[in-house]
Amino acid sequence: MNRLKSGKTEGRGAPIEDPQVMGDALQSLFETEEEFSIRVEGTSTLPYASRIQQLHFPEGRFVLKLVRPLPHEMPAGAEFRMLFAVDGQRFEGIIGLLGREGYLQYGFRLPSSLFQADRRAHPRYPFRPRENAYVIAQDAGIPGIGVAGPLVNLSMGGLALRVDRALRMDDGVRVPVNSALFERGKSFPRLRVQDLPLLHLLEARAISAHATERGSELILGLGFAGMSDEEEAALLRTLQFRETMYRGGQRPEADSPARARTRGAAAGEAAYPEPEDAEDAQDAEAAAAEAPLEVALPLRLHRRSTRTVLVMADGPLRQGILERLREQGYHRLEAVPDLDALAPLFAPGQRRALPGLVLADLALARSGDAEPLAAVRIIERRVSELGGPPTVILCEEVDPTLLLALESRTRFLPYPAGGERWVATLDAMLAQEPE
Repeated sequence: MNRLKSGKTEGRGAPIEDPQVMGDALQSLFETEEEFSIRVEGTSTLPYASRIQQLHFPEGRFVLKLVRPLPHEMPAGAEFRMLFAVDGQRFEGIIGLLGREGYLQYGFRLPSSLFQADRRAHPRYPFRPRENAYVIAQDAGIPGIGVAGPLVNLSMGGLALRVDRALRMDDGVRVPVNSALFERGKSFPRLRVQDLPLLHLLEARAISAHATERGSELILGLGFAGMSDEEEAALLRTLQFRETMYRGGQRPEADSPARARTRGAAAGEAAYPEPEDAEDAQDAEAAAAEAPLEVALPLRLHRRSTRTVLVMADGPLRQGILERLREQGYHRLEAVPDLDALAPLFAPGQRRALPGLVLADLALARSGDAEPLAAVRIIERRVSELGGPPTVILCEEVDPTLLLALESRTRFLPYPAGGERWVATLDAMLAQEPE
């Protein structure tokens, strides 16, 4: 890719038109299967994550595979701006839509020229550590690296975070944090931003734009490469709210009940009207706690008949969880003190059904100051050896990095047991079909 550097003309806005230089850049994208973004030209919509599927230089066209489909009404000839990184540089070019080639595959006209990309396409809003907005992301490598840290700034085009932790996703072992981990153009197919104003959780795909070391800190810049229309609208509302704050608008209290309910509603939880005074609030809470939950008959039978095992050291906490499970209709309960005691319960040839749900205390697999993800992997391996029943991992607090490791048959819940969150999670696990 030395031609790309030598082919760079003077001035940031000067076009690169050398066919050999542009061909090298696109060929590199094709061979490495790097993910990059394309955006409808002249609009503020979020980009589409894409990869080059086919490259036809003689015909002046290529085929891109997108993560989500283009709108059916998108006309042939519509122009898109592609943004990609090659050889440590960011470039953009205009491509034209030719038509649909297959499922999530679209033909485009090759760009006639390339330009060095402008990083500042969207206004960025800073976030302070005390605001507790948190970012977790996982790259597309094997076994994969998960990174986590507080949000530094946010825009419609991307974000920056301070990387506090980097973990191997297969075993939860920490990786030294340095800029070499995050070459430009690196794909992050899983990105989550937690606790934004008016938005509890934002999910997207992203591509690394830069990694800057500032003394002992590493700031990682990520550009959004794929987001649903709903997430895009939610992000826009958040940034509009942020803009209002900067213009002198009133910000809600960080821990106010009103804001908590707003954030809960954004995350799909029920939102309730504010009682007029504290006494009304206490009455409302007491009434909600005493109100019997309407549970469908099939679900009640499923709770009653499923053999459920709690893996936790003996003590008041274990007894309290067992009592709450019985109150919710789980009658076939067993408790064992450690993971080794699980094996006899799954021995073949029993006259009764094998356990259909396992609740395991994360503390049983943790040692020293090891990352909680390492303990999760230990529990998952043990349960997998026993046939892989649906498993709920219990912990004092759900570490954000654990959400990146969420498997289809694993969930995390904080203890002590209680609340609708426990009920909804366990019911969802019971509904899973055996593998």
